[in-house]
Amino acid sequence: MADVIVNTVPADLQLGRGSLSQSLLCTAGPMLQKELNATRQETEEEVGSIFMTSGCNLNCKAVLHVVAPDWDNGAGSSWQIMANIIKKCLMTVEQLSFSSITFPMIATGNLGFPKAVFAELILSEVSKFSSSAWLKTLQKVHFLVHLDDDESHKAFLDKFSRWSSGNPNKEKILTVGNIQGIFGTVTCSWPTVCEMKIGAVTFQVAIGDIAKESADVIVNSTTRMFNLKSGVSKAILEGAGPAVEDECAVLGNAGKNPIRVADDIINAIVDFTRKHSTPSLKKVKVVIFVTELLNVFYDSMKKREKIATSPTFQSTFSKAAYNIPEYRSDMNQQLFCMIQLQPGQSEYDTVKNKFSQTCLSYRIEKIEKIQNEFLWQSYQIKKKHMDIKNGHIDNEKILFHGTDAHSVPHVNQHGFNRSYAGKNAVAYGKGTYFAVDASYSADDKYSRPDSNGRKHIYVVRVLTGVYTLGREGIVTPPPKNPYNSIDLFDSVTDDIQHPKLFVVFFDNQAYPEYLITFRC
Repeated sequence: MADVIVNTVPADLQLGRGSLSQSLLCTAGPMLQKELNATRQETEEEVGSIFMTSGCNLNCKAVLHVVAPDWDNGAGSSWQIMANIIKKCLMTVEQLSFSSITFPMIATGNLGFPKAVFAELILSEVSKFSSSAWLKTLQKVHFLVHLDDDESHKAFLDKFSRWSSGNPNKEKILTVGNIQGIFGTVTCSWPTVCEMKIGAVTFQVAIGDIAKESADVIVNSTTRMFNLKSGVSKAILEGAGPAVEDECAVLGNAGKNPIRVADDIINAIVDFTRKHSTPSLKKVKVVIFVTELLNVFYDSMKKREKIATSPTFQSTFSKAAYNIPEYRSDMNQQLFCMIQLQPGQSEYDTVKNKFSQTCLSYRIEKIEKIQNEFLWQSYQIKKKHMDIKNGHIDNEKILFHGTDAHSVPHVNQHGFNRSYAGKNAVAYGKGTYFAVDASYSADDKYSRPDSNGRKHIYVVRVLTGVYTLGREGIVTPPPKNPYNSIDLFDSVTDDIQHPKLFVVFFDNQAYPEYLITFRC
């Protein structure tokens, strides 16, 4: 992480507007907004202004909040204003005697700056600054580009290629890395194995039985109680004997979500290969037993394959921190937060309009966006599996779910629990129910008013997939083929032709994205 992070803010300095600002606020905590508000007394709020705060809970020393200009197609002063912003940010780092700064793709979203224009501009300004008398302590400039933002990625590739060839001083400001030579191509034999080279080590992920593997060392994970009585641990215990169980009594434990585990394993191998150019270790194999986990490792491996073709200047190509809520690696253990949307934001208006299509008589008090890393990643794993299984990506619907105030904290933190089935409805199965229209969920039977008359409805991403008619008493969807009890429908509904509600039976098939608090 850099000493200084650059953030874009609107003229009113509200961090709740804009995905990058929202994510920084969620990680840094409310003090970031308080500090930013306090700077208003010192600096006028106008386009081109820069406001500095501490990093609060962010992993940096300071944040520079810039009010960026709208792109004017080169007809006005937006280019010069942006150039001045970049220059002032670089000078601020020097004045503070810091050594590194991270720039996101400033103003290339709603403000309309072409990404190629911004790439050319920032590289030009960095180049000029690196040759100026100002340069004393600044050593690294990071450009934060979303992993899936191919347009920005290509823009930097093109501009940097031309810029670096004529700039002998580039080493002053940009550090050349050797990550390109580490990763090989990902090859897979679906649906059982994926493999890639990481330096001199072959990394392989395969579906199988770890107890039957032939290797110099086998790594096993066990339960928090370390009793080795089930699953893989049981199989290993049967082969190794009870002495292994005794040793576990003095060892620790851990628990992480699959996406982070996949990234951590690959990152560890990368660190190892960098430190050992000619290792005796030739192969690392991860043995899994759930097909969905192969998709997780495949995505992580493909990410590295992309990086292998990136430019060699030091830049941050990652699932950027503003990709809410997927990325939380630098959140200081904060895996959950709520962000209140503001009226007038496009996101607020989208949610409001969907709700108001059938609930015009109700008054919205607030709309909150839920960022829950574990729930989101669990949902994405399920979605990936369903997309592959069904051979298409039309598996998701945006639906509604009404609840009472008492249940809200639980749903926010833990999602929808099918064990509560029967609390409001069981006519189509013992699962979690979601409505097509908000008016259905707004009924007092489902969204019961609290003591102040407030009601609550979630706007939910639901993986309905391939569905069929539900019936009372079922605890899973029925099989698609009566002769194949394993291949089940993904969900059930009240009416196949004109559904009003859907029922899912697995908790990771629904993600509560927004909470609407309203009243009559």
